[in-house]
Amino acid sequence: MAKKKSVPAKKSRRKTNKKAVKTSKKFSVVLKNLILFAVLSIISFTLYKVSEKEIYMNLFYIIFMLSVLVALAFLIALLLLLFLKVLKK
Repeated sequence: MAKKKSVPAKKSRRKTNKKAVKTSKKFSVVLKNLILFAVLSIISFTLYKVSEKEIYMNLFYIIFMLSVLVALAFLIALLLLLFLKVLKK
């Protein structure tokens, strides 16, 4: 019975030279998204209060809650970036 030859697995070498993204660029992206979702939540809350049909009220309420949660997440990210910027100095 013939033995199988074992061939060593070739490892691919990847360069891990990734450029770091500047904090100011991250800050502007987070701030832009925070403003966007804050405006979206205000619009959806206004439409929730104005609409008369129950299905529209439910839809705008769900959109309002989701956009507030996303806006809070971006607010936390913004506060973390500010905190890291203060600690870096």
